[in-house]
Amino acid sequence: MSLPVFSARAAAERVYIDITQPGFVRLPIAVPDFKMQGSGELALAHRMAEVIGADLDFSGYFKVLDPAGFLESPQQMGVLPSEIRFDTWKAIGAEFLVRGLYEARGASLNVEFRLFDVISQKMLVGKAYEAGVADAVSVAHRIANEIIAALTGEAGIFDTRIAFVQAEGDAKEIYVMDLDGRNPTPITRDGSTALSPAWSPDGTQLAFVSYLEGQPKIFVADVFSGARRALSGYPGINITPAWHPKGGRLAATLSKDGNPDIFLLDAQGSIVQKLLGGWAIEVSPSWSPDGSKLAYVSNETGNPHIYMLDVASGNKRRLTYEGKYNTSPAWSPKGDWIAFSGMAGGTHNIFIIRPDGSDLRALTHGEGSNESPTWSPDGRLIAFSSTREGTSAIWVTGVHGEGTRRLTRLGGAQSQPSWSPRRNR
Repeated sequence: MSLPVFSARAAAERVYIDITQPGFVRLPIAVPDFKMQGSGELALAHRMAEVIGADLDFSGYFKVLDPAGFLESPQQMGVLPSEIRFDTWKAIGAEFLVRGLYEARGASLNVEFRLFDVISQKMLVGKAYEAGVADAVSVAHRIANEIIAALTGEAGIFDTRIAFVQAEGDAKEIYVMDLDGRNPTPITRDGSTALSPAWSPDGTQLAFVSYLEGQPKIFVADVFSGARRALSGYPGINITPAWHPKGGRLAATLSKDGNPDIFLLDAQGSIVQKLLGGWAIEVSPSWSPDGSKLAYVSNETGNPHIYMLDVASGNKRRLTYEGKYNTSPAWSPKGDWIAFSGMAGGTHNIFIIRPDGSDLRALTHGEGSNESPTWSPDGRLIAFSSTREGTSAIWVTGVHGEGTRRLTRLGGAQSQPSWSPRRNR
């Protein structure tokens, strides 16, 4: 775990990136290798710069310049404002410069970084961290977050993770990976079928469905310790868990009364109330950010469509009318969009729609089957599963359908992604 030991931030005189705009020109930024002090691991110099550069490129805000064009040696140039030759960086087209310094002593790591505006020749932010050498990548992700925050005014997402279902052979397990697809780590190793991972609001727990004991039951696993407990094992099915935004409660589909209905459960799995019931099948709940509404799937009109429930009043209304098969609603963290998977042209595609049912937009257009959308905590990116290159894998796209890229390249198939919240500091 990295610990900030100093922080300096200059007051910004202009808005560098307006995150409310759908399009903008990527800002050229240089991220040379960090400068090593002492006789530590030189490989860290490149590794930390590489991670930061990849994060900034992933954000869609920056054009990360090729280090082959740099005019100075990263190990010889300075790191302090008075030591930076801004004209040199301006000459290669850089508008921003990330400069880093580190010292590794045994298992301990000290890191400094500074972000410079090359054009105005000013330092925008500077921080130092104490961490372990094993945490070097985590420190690099935190630095990328600081850069995003300095230039947009909104916290970065590079310390978030994505849970997903990994299918290989006859088994389906829950895995967690970094948001860029690195470090896939199993949460379950049951050799059974585990589905529908859902993050708790504090990012410490994952609810999921498991068939380990035969019928589908909902379990909760601690992401850090691996400890798990059974939450819901009522007769029939127990599926599609969704944590309430304030934590401690979950919505889930149970068929204990004979029909798949949506219930509200407390942290111990006791039923608080039935949220939705009737003759129709209701599944896949997704809470609005304030917890006052619930998007869900129902077949009450014959085919599955997205509906919305006002929790306090119990009033519900249909949200989607186009297409004959709409599933997997996911409410954006800012409450301005609902993403879902809909059948179009004979295959599943990812769509977004306003909560009032207006402004329907397609983000994918028949490139394989695209399902199970999940939002990044800043509301700018959507991860989903897609078969566009053959076997199902996890992909990500911008909220305007731009910058689509593949995240997972594992054996087997990956599906049902769930994006974690930002980590609490």
